[in-house]
Amino acid sequence: MQGATPTRGTSDAVAGAELAPEQWAAARQSAAEALVEDRYAAVGRGDRAAWLAHLGGTSDASLRAAQSAVFDRMTRMGAGHFHVTALRETAAPVPATSGEAVVWDERVSLTYSLEGYDSAPRAFDLDLTFKADPAAARRLLLTGSRWSGRPQPWDLEGLVVRRTPSSLVLVVGGPNRLDRVDEVVRRAQTAAVRVAAVWGVARPAVWIAPATDADAAQLLGRTGDGLHGVAAATDGPLTPGRTAGADRIVLVPGAWTSLTPAGRDVVMTHELTHVTVRASTTRAVPVWLSEGFAELVAYEPVDLPEATIVAPALEQVRSTGLPRALPADTDFQPGTRSLSAAYGLSLLALRALADAYGTQAVVRVYREAAGGLDVPTARLDAPEAAVDEALRVVVHTSRPDLVTRWQARIRQLLR
Repeated sequence: MQGATPTRGTSDAVAGAELAPEQWAAARQSAAEALVEDRYAAVGRGDRAAWLAHLGGTSDASLRAAQSAVFDRMTRMGAGHFHVTALRETAAPVPATSGEAVVWDERVSLTYSLEGYDSAPRAFDLDLTFKADPAAARRLLLTGSRWSGRPQPWDLEGLVVRRTPSSLVLVVGGPNRLDRVDEVVRRAQTAAVRVAAVWGVARPAVWIAPATDADAAQLLGRTGDGLHGVAAATDGPLTPGRTAGADRIVLVPGAWTSLTPAGRDVVMTHELTHVTVRASTTRAVPVWLSEGFAELVAYEPVDLPEATIVAPALEQVRSTGLPRALPADTDFQPGTRSLSAAYGLSLLALRALADAYGTQAVVRVYREAAGGLDVPTARLDAPEAAVDEALRVVVHTSRPDLVTRWQARIRQLLR
């Protein structure tokens, strides 16, 4: 194929006459897409033989073993409904004569969902290497497969899968991983009870407990610095105007293991609140509302002095003075000194609102701001304005009144 980029161990010979370059390019692309679709359809059928059928020959034992393990993990997770959404050649084969196999690379984009947990697809990418004779493109082999960009849980070796009515728990790491599974299952059930007590329902959730902070960062598509001090994070695709349907909660082992048992329950309840709310609302709200509400739910049953819970916020106020406005979205950037204070200040705002009008009124304000209100088109990208309207409609108050109550609560804690 003229003008192509040489790849590993391929020939410099001129292409044979069987296929013109354009025909060969189209043939290998079509064959690669068909192979990928057939393999992932085999996962849905539980057909291991079909999943392994096109792997680089029987001599490539390591590839077959690795892909067999991936198949096991996908099927145990209940992964299915795979669809190829894009396939792009990233390294073309060198031209070859008839009868001589060549290799090339493709990046494949797919979507999938987890049976019983996802109501929307989740996307992932793979980097694949194929091998074929240009004269027989349909008889191609898959000789390499690796996740691209971000791994999926089935890419993690040693994955343990536990399914309950309220959670799918995926745990990796160490000889004590079964104890970790039991703990996450138990705390997920506690979190579900706590979230349902406030929101009215708890969304069945997917919990992932990787072995290392590095694995957690890769699963979340973040850097290690972006998880500093973070014990868990919710991740999933969001489409404006639609509910979230494929969220994952990733526990970050470094910060997670430093928590007390009560602290772990708080963290898991906080994240499950996010998942549940995202699954039943359609519009973004200010971060102070989403994080403050998750903190409100998480600390609802916790018997701790409020000043202890929001100590970083009070320390910041002592240093910089009483805040005049609710926390900005930028205050919640991971790694910033204001992060812990922003969480505490947001919790105090939501508690001030709950004390004045009741916790269920706070729920109604959130629901209205996050999609219940018929907001004018001009305000669709103005979440603060939607909150102001929800405060007016639901509890007949205003932002200045909320800020006044919030400031009074902070002053009381500073005494």
